[in-house]
Amino acid sequence: MPTNIEWADLTDNIIRAKGGGWWCQKISEGCKNCYSEKLNQNSFFGGNKQPYSGQPPELVLDTEAIRKWGFQRKPKKHFVSSMTDVFGEWVPRLWQHEMLDGMFVAPKQIFQILTKRPEVMLSSINEWLSNHGLEELPSNIWVGTSIENRHTLEERSQFLAQIPASVRFWSVEPLLKHLGDISQYLNDVQWLIIGGESGPDSRPCHIEWVESLVKQCNESKTPVFVKQLGSNVYLNQQPFKTKHAKGGELAEFPQQIQIREFPNFTCD
Repeated sequence: MPTNIEWADLTDNIIRAKGGGWWCQKISEGCKNCYSEKLNQNSFFGGNKQPYSGQPPELVLDTEAIRKWGFQRKPKKHFVSSMTDVFGEWVPRLWQHEMLDGMFVAPKQIFQILTKRPEVMLSSINEWLSNHGLEELPSNIWVGTSIENRHTLEERSQFLAQIPASVRFWSVEPLLKHLGDISQYLNDVQWLIIGGESGPDSRPCHIEWVESLVKQCNESKTPVFVKQLGSNVYLNQQPFKTKHAKGGELAEFPQQIQIREFPNFTCD
C-alpha cells in the first residue's frame, strides 16, 4: 500500500497476525517507543492490541501479495514488512525464502528489507543463495539494518557487511546517541537513512549528531537521506523547534543537512 515513509513508495506487510494486526519482538533501545506497536494497539488502524512482547500469536504469510510482485510493471521502491521484522526468530525460514523468491522474479521492483537481526538475515540469505546457485543477491534487493547507538553500530554492521548485495544500508533511526567516527564502516554500506525519534515520549536527537554523519557520508561519497529530526531536537544544547510534528520538513533543517539522496541504482 502507499506509504508516508519518504524513502519508499509502498509498504508491503506480508506477515500478519491471523485475524488481523501484526506482531514483533522488541530487541533493543531503539524499540522502546516502537511506532508499529503503537499502531497495533489501535483497532482503527487494523491492530489487534497485542504488545510486542511475550509469545507470538498465530501468524500468516501473504503469499498472494508476494505473487503479485512479479506482475507489477511500473518500478516502485517497496519497504517490505514495515510492521515487523521479517528476519525475526519467530519467522519460519521457508517464509523468508518465499519472500526472496518473489523478489527474484520481480526485477523491475526495488525491495528494501530492514532488520534489527542482521545475523539471521545473513544466515538465511546465504542459504537461499546456495539453494539457487547464486553468489550474490539480485541488485533490486536492498538489505539494511537499524543503528541507534554505538553499540548497535558495532554489533550489527559486521553481519550486514558480510551479505553479498549491491546495496547495503543503515537506518539510523531513531538516532539516540552520537555515533562518532564511522569512516571505517562506510566502505561496506551504500546508503544511510537518518532520523530522530518522533512522538510524545521521543528521546532527544542533537543536530550535531546528524551533521557529523552527513559530513562523513559526503566525504566518503556515500548517499545519505536525512528523513527527519524528530520531535525532541536540540542544537547547541538548546531546543530546536520545528513546525512539523516529526521534524520532517526538509526546509526546516539547517542547510548543511538538507539532503535526501538515494543509491545510484539501475534495475537489471
